[in-house]
Amino acid sequence: MKIVFVHGAQQQKMDASQLQDYWLNIFQLGLNHSAKHIELDTLDISFPYYGDLLFKHMLSFSTEPINLLGDTWQEWHLPFLLPDESQPVDDSQPLISLTSHTDEELSFTSKLYLFSHLAKDRVLKEFVVLLNKFPKLHESVIQKLIIEAYLYLASPDFMQDVHKRIASAFDSDDEYIIVAHSLGTVIAYNLLQQLPHIRVQRFITLASPLAFQVIQSKLNMPVERPRSLIGDWYNFYSQEDYLTTFPLDQAPFDFHPPIENQLISTFVNRPHEIIGYLQHPCVIERIVEPLYLDPALYLDYG
Repeated sequence: MKIVFVHGAQQQKMDASQLQDYWLNIFQLGLNHSAKHIELDTLDISFPYYGDLLFKHMLSFSTEPINLLGDTWQEWHLPFLLPDESQPVDDSQPLISLTSHTDEELSFTSKLYLFSHLAKDRVLKEFVVLLNKFPKLHESVIQKLIIEAYLYLASPDFMQDVHKRIASAFDSDDEYIIVAHSLGTVIAYNLLQQLPHIRVQRFITLASPLAFQVIQSKLNMPVERPRSLIGDWYNFYSQEDYLTTFPLDQAPFDFHPPIENQLISTFVNRPHEIIGYLQHPCVIERIVEPLYLDPALYLDYG
């Protein structure tokens, strides 16, 4: 059985080898503290890398998200759990200043809030509420993630190249455990819908933004359980993580059998990063669990 890791966004600063080593080192830390004795070098692991494709398609962190996304901002709704709890923004008491000095650069949140007022867009105001709900979040992190998620979903050429790169890790003669993080969960889910012939024994999503309606609306197919998934789907989310404070248990993710959602704690100062997820004992348990049903590993460690 092969484990396929699908990384997330903002990985251009590492090449394929560096990022793979980074993930495997974190995974090894988790294995070292696991009650099950599995050696990393006995596992069949694939790590398809697509960070270089961001450069190929001229994606840049310096791109202004407001100018880049245009009308698409009007589709960026909060996750499905927020509408019932959200409160209207009081226009008479703005959250931030709408003006700045000529030598003062507006922050991303400020630009988004100003743009929401100019466009009279309630959805954008809700997004500002989300940003203000997590005041310690570094704006550039969510800015970069939004841009890369949008460009993956909106660019057919980029999506095709990413899918081709990741699909190379699969064939029809093996069974798989897929572990995906952040934007990688969107890519992996989208790709699985297009690969019904492979056999996925377990799908594990970490820090997934699939709860956002803008993501759901741009997936290639209606949101449904992938036919290639013959086993369980485990979704790990964290209250510290600005994108994953929501389980995938509401429509359209109310599948049968249901997604197994599990709340965990990640590092407060790095809540969305893979380091807080991949070494977590609960995540490690769900990754290695199917391996003990693999005859080869059972003979080695049973």
